[in-house]
Amino acid sequence: MAKAWKIRGLDPSKVVKESLPKILLTRFSEMMSYEKGTLEGEDIEYLHDMRVSSRRLQAAMKIFRPVFPLKQYKKVYAQLRMLIRMLGEVRHFDVFINKLEKYRDTLSDHYKLSLDLLIIKQNSIRSQKRKTLILYLKQLNRKGFSDKFRSLVANL
Repeated sequence: MAKAWKIRGLDPSKVVKESLPKILLTRFSEMMSYEKGTLEGEDIEYLHDMRVSSRRLQAAMKIFRPVFPLKQYKKVYAQLRMLIRMLGEVRHFDVFINKLEKYRDTLSDHYKLSLDLLIIKQNSIRSQKRKTLILYLKQLNRKGFSDKFRSLVANL
């Protein structure tokens, strides 16, 4: 699991409105730093790290919900929740397939074929979920999700 990024310049003696933008922008940058690896899909850990960091961002947004402009918050938060859900769906299959493959290695050849078919089916479902995730990430980029998030933080 990705270690949370250190939030530079955070001073607990400052008021929330001064510290919160640093927290949110750090968590957002952390999440987005895994986007390229998630899109490429060659290492499942990028997707896992993006999911973990997106949940950190979500937690910060939930904790400080009262300080946000409501209408703007709802739109950005809904997009973040959808992203988290999609990352979670793909991650679920990554974990499940990995467990199936480990279990397969313990079986005799007689039983491996049945499990191979299940693994193939799960990989197919995972592939479809991943395509949906990629389309959503691209849609977020086209719709200016990053700019909308930064605008939300700027309006605190």
